[in-house]
Amino acid sequence: MPQIKFTDTSVAKLEADKTTWFTDPTCKGLQLCVTPGGTKTWYLNKWDATAQKVRRVKLGQWATKGTHTRWAKDQIGKVALDVQEGKARTKAEKVADKAALGIPTFREALEQYIAHRTTARASGKARMVEQTAKDYRLAFDKHLTKWADTSVNELPILEINQYLNALQVEHPHAAHRAGSIAGAVVRFVNRLCALALPIPALLDNTQMKSRVQTGKLDMQVSWADRWAEVEAIENEHIRLAWQVTWYTGFRGRSLRALKWDQINLKDGTVTFPRLKRQETPRVIVLADDVLRLFTRLHEIRIEDCDWVFPSRRIVGDARGHLDALDRLPLTASGDLRHLWMTAAREVAPRHVHRWLAQQTMTDDDLRMLGHYGEPSREEQKASADAIVASINSRLKRRPANVVEIGRATA
Repeated sequence: MPQIKFTDTSVAKLEADKTTWFTDPTCKGLQLCVTPGGTKTWYLNKWDATAQKVRRVKLGQWATKGTHTRWAKDQIGKVALDVQEGKARTKAEKVADKAALGIPTFREALEQYIAHRTTARASGKARMVEQTAKDYRLAFDKHLTKWADTSVNELPILEINQYLNALQVEHPHAAHRAGSIAGAVVRFVNRLCALALPIPALLDNTQMKSRVQTGKLDMQVSWADRWAEVEAIENEHIRLAWQVTWYTGFRGRSLRALKWDQINLKDGTVTFPRLKRQETPRVIVLADDVLRLFTRLHEIRIEDCDWVFPSRRIVGDARGHLDALDRLPLTASGDLRHLWMTAAREVAPRHVHRWLAQQTMTDDDLRMLGHYGEPSREEQKASADAIVASINSRLKRRPANVVEIGRATA
């Protein structure tokens, strides 16, 4: 191995017909690799007492301008300290360390997080639905894919935060979702691998306004006018979906995904296998008017289709259920649940109408229900009929049977 004096002048003159290593006796461990193409790269050899081997650490390429030789000599002490403290690792050792710790890449962590959230959980909390998992992947691909192959413990948190804060200026809700996903994934890895990694986050959270704050639900609009535009819908399945939603207050996604094995027309009940935040099934008693709507749905049922609200569109060989209902001129589909709640609060006990609306029961609600933990069939039926009667009175619709006539004139 040739020896020379490492100065910028001498290094600049170096040439080699084949890859050659040069050393300087006054700079112990410092080496310069010169290739036939003229590339000159600094390396430092240092004995690692812990690993019991010599480590060759790449410092960088020699620069044609400036006193780069002095910089290389200054790195000797710094790199020697890194080797002594065990910070100098080869690529293979780094990969092995990550494998031993089980730290995944950002995308792998996302998939592990989704897999954890979409399976049954010991906590009893509801699983993530497939649509939410799909939305998470789409948001990740759009905003976070740049760091997809980076190990979670090596994520550039400052860079991610700066990106999210810049995104928030033009697209606040997209930034909120991307930040929530990034934070959830890193927190998941922290718990999985017993780490304390920093969490990506927005400087200021995006304000998520409620319906009351946005004021989109105009209570001054006549209920009769809203009902009239619902009745004008030509597609009968869609029209009945609107009417059932108004009379029951059911959540749109779970209602549209109903199958006929969840409906018992004889007993007048519907069974939801899960709630929004709980995996426990719930059996809900239907009002007479609602039961008549489901009976009509059964009459127009599409052959060999399990969906209560089937879509007319067939993708491949499969027919799905109705997608989100399009907004009408006066009413959005999400408004109906709130209109139903307006009537329910006036005529039904709180713990019963919360049960009918698929809401999670609070401790106070459960205390009202006593030992059995759910309203009786009679309580549910009475409240459901009373709510429908109240809605009909606001719609100025005539009672449909003798029982309702008696209730209306009582």
